[in-house]
Amino acid sequence: MRVYEGAYAYEVEQIFDSATRLPKYWRYNIFQIRPRDKKISSGQAPTREAAEKLGRNELNKIQRRDTPAA
Repeated sequence: MRVYEGAYAYEVEQIFDSATRLPKYWRYNIFQIRPRDKKISSGQAPTREAAEKLGRNELNKIQRRDTPAA
């Protein structure tokens, strides 16, 4: 699932253990989508909700950092 916000996006995906095929953890990825799709950050969490929250928080930090002060 990829969520777009301005020039950035984050996605959350479930990672499975290659040996057992059982769910292992959730990963979030942060992308800069303009001018090109480029992964700029990544992390992991034990649940989908936690991964979504961490991904949104990381995306907000990046957006605040890249927004010029008024």
